[in-house]
Order: sequence, then C-alpha cells, then structure tokens
Amino acid sequence: MRIGMILDNTQEFPPDIRVEKEIKALVEAGHEVFVLSPKYKSDSAASEFMPKLGATVDRVVLGAVAGRYLANAWRAITMFDTRWLEVTRNFVDRHQLEILHVHDLFTVPAIVQVGKEKSIPVVADLHENMPAAMRAARSVYPLWKKLLMGTLYNYRWMQWKEARVLKQCAAVVIVVPEAAERLLSYGIAESHIHVVSNTEDETTFLFKPEQADISIREQYNGKFVISYIGGSGAERGLDTTLRAMPQMIKELPNIHFLIVGADPKSKADIDVMVAELNIGAYVEVHLWQPFDKVNSYVMASDVCLVPHNDFEHTQTTIPHKLFQYMICGKPVLVSDCKPLKRIVEQANAGAIFRANDEKHLAKTLVQMAAFPEVLVEMGKNGQRAALGPLSWKKDAELLVDMYLQIEQLKR
Repeated sequence: MRIGMILDNTQEFPPDIRVEKEIKALVEAGHEVFVLSPKYKSDSAASEFMPKLGATVDRVVLGAVAGRYLANAWRAITMFDTRWLEVTRNFVDRHQLEILHVHDLFTVPAIVQVGKEKSIPVVADLHENMPAAMRAARSVYPLWKKLLMGTLYNYRWMQWKEARVLKQCAAVVIVVPEAAERLLSYGIAESHIHVVSNTEDETTFLFKPEQADISIREQYNGKFVISYIGGSGAERGLDTTLRAMPQMIKELPNIHFLIVGADPKSKADIDVMVAELNIGAYVEVHLWQPFDKVNSYVMASDVCLVPHNDFEHTQTTIPHKLFQYMICGKPVLVSDCKPLKRIVEQANAGAIFRANDEKHLAKTLVQMAAFPEVLVEMGKNGQRAALGPLSWKKDAELLVDMYLQIEQLKR
C-alpha cells in the first residue's frame, strides 16, 4: 500500500523515535511510505527521499505567524486544525496515497475529513491519552492558568470529540492495552483497536557497555547512581523522587541522582526544589544530551527510574525509556502505574513502589541497593525480555498485520 503518515511535531521530522520505527517496519514489509510534517527551517528540503528510512518526507509551512495566539486558542477549542486540509489533499494527490496514518489526536479530525473526501481510510495513532495528558499537565499550573487551559482543553469536550472522530477511523493504534478501556467505552469496535507499544530491540536501539564513554563512567566511581532520562512534567514523578532523596541519603550516603534531558525551564524548577531540600550535593541535572552520551549516563547507573505519578494519563501509556533501560541491562525502579507494573513484573526486571509515595520509593530503593547481585540478575532479566517477548520485532509484526487486515477489507 501507499501509506501517507501525517506528523504534527514541534520540531522538523526526523527525529521521532516511534514514527521512524513504524516507517521502517512498514517499508520492510513492502509498503511505500510518505511522510508529511511541518517545515520550520528555511534551508530544509520541501521534499526528499531519506534512504535511512526508505521513505519520502514532505515538509510544509503551516499557517502565518500573525495572530497565532488566537488561532492556536481556536484550534484548541474546536480540535480542528484547518491548516492541514489543503496540504493533505495535495499530499494525497501528489503521491496517489491509498491510506492516511495520522499521529496526534489534534490532527486527526482534519485528516479524517480529507480521508472522506478522497475515499481512503484513516489510521489514528495515539501515542498517549491526550485528554488525560492535558489535564495532568495543567495540574501544577497557577489557578489562573489552570482555569484558562481547562477551558481551552476541556477534558469532557476533548473526550467527546475524540470519541466522535475515532469512530470514523479504520483503525486506532494505542501503546498499551490499558488504553483500550476508554476506546471501548466510546463504542469503538475491539477489532479496530490495535496495540503497538513503544518497545525497542537491537534493530532500533543497540548500545553495548564497551561503547560507553569511559570518562562519564569513571566520574561516578564509588557512587550508587540512580538516573532518570527524559523530559519532566507533573506526571513524570521527579518531584516524588526528589522528596525521597533526604531519606535515601541517610541510608545511602554515596547515592547520586542523575537527571538527563531536562529543558531549561524544567531544570530551573528542579534546581529550586533541590535547593529547598538541601540535596544539591547529591543531584545532577543535565540539559538535552546527544544520543551516545545519554546512553553512557545509563551505563554509569546502578538503577534507572520511571517514577510516574498517578494520573489517568500515566495509567494508560508507557515511555520508550523503560525498554531502553532494559536493553542496556539495567535494573529499573518504577511506580505502580498499571503499564509499568505489568511490564516490570512480567520481566522481573526491577522493583515497584507506590506512585506519589516518596517514603515507599526511598524504602524500595534502599532495599534494592542492599542486594547488588539481585540488581545484576534483574538487569539480565530485563534485557532478555526487551530483546525477546517485549521487543519491537513483536510490535512491528502487529503493525504490519494491522495493515494487512485493512488491505484485505479494501479489496
């Protein structure tokens, strides 16, 4: 099939870990894939074939800068981004597409309209539970901003719009089975819901201990390093981990908490909390780092964290970082959000603490540190699982099978 992927990113594509994996899997299965994404850089090609992906990427400038705040507010309220209509129509005609695969709920309604006009099916790829994600994000805002964002991104309205538009899609892709419950409650047929998770394997994420930057590993000699890789936000649980640090420091005076990948604003917020807790000597925060350097920080770690706080959002999604930690052979400490708990228990890859409970986090981590031989075994278990039953190879097969089903229905 000739598949058109629509991706509304805040940066130019590539990169996008999930989308790149899906493209490669579909191309390897014999499909032709074309990508439509925003153009932000003046010197970027409007259209180019990317051999690494095996796909053609088209980039378009969306909308004018003038009046952007009002326009963005209107798009948020209506959940209909008209900027995608004409460019997608042209995209379909130019490449004679047979199906559209759209990422991000906010883009789905416009693409569904184009699909109807062109009489081609649409696949909605939901990386997360967006109504719940927006509600989680505003939970830490000041009251005025919380009220504003709650109006623009009203939870119930978003759910109503989501239900209405997803019923019109040929298939809905989610990242964990826990996300299916709300879709079933919308009245979407179970046969139209497909789980394609954020797993990795040696085809998408390969990093060996000998490739680690020795200088990074050596600077943490003698320390018990716990690390968190990725962005921060209300749902991420970094606040819970930081509040656990004073207790962990009492029990593990050589503990060192690495946070890698924070944006400047998040780093500033973390620095304030670190100062308030008087734990600056035990916490290290790095901004975005190159891929190889990030992996070296992982390899320097004794335990890697996914400490998600308890939100509807975190109960219905899973981050790539969990599987990346596991591939690197690192034991993990995760909160008891359902997808995290299920995967870590299935793989016996680490320990689980009660979400939002810094005392239980501290107690669990101290117990882990007391048994280094068990940590090694957990790391091995996780690596076996991430390269076997919980690998991207398995999820790629599910994605390809979904397209086979859609193709058969079209005949």
